[in-house]
Amino acid sequence: MNHFRLPATINAHLLRYLSRLRIHCLNNISFHRTIALLSSVFGQLCHLSLKLEAVTLISGSSIISGDIIQHLCIDRLKPMATYSLNLLLYVKHDFEEKIIFNSFFQVAFTQRQKPRVFIQECNNSHMRSKYHCFMVYTVPFNDTILLSDMFSTDLEKYIENIYLYKRLI
Repeated sequence: MNHFRLPATINAHLLRYLSRLRIHCLNNISFHRTIALLSSVFGQLCHLSLKLEAVTLISGSSIISGDIIQHLCIDRLKPMATYSLNLLLYVKHDFEEKIIFNSFFQVAFTQRQKPRVFIQECNNSHMRSKYHCFMVYTVPFNDTILLSDMFSTDLEKYIENIYLYKRLI
């Protein structure tokens, strides 16, 4: 039996005072539901933090691509709003054409100087036949200490460390 934790009730009258929003989605369905629920408040935000780890497809209603992130999130923010991204995507059956991966190079938010957006493929050999894995992230701010593995040419160690850390928690 699956148990899902529902968010605390939100008083709609207090949403007008919202200026910072941190969203952590565990899959593409929760991403689309959360964005649909909160899309009306994006225009008043000064900062959006989006963390997402999802398996997505190259087509369908629950697709997550560069233009989806641009259209549903970035374009709705105030012009001077800042954002931070931490996206880890596994695209099913797209290892050869890399349609979703390439979509992130074509959207406007990845071309901006601030925040600087990094797009990096993950070398995950045991998932290679079914999934193309990559990360889209901005460099964290507020004096966050970064792991040196994060900037290596091969993110396999970094990804393994994340999974080991999650298992320990």
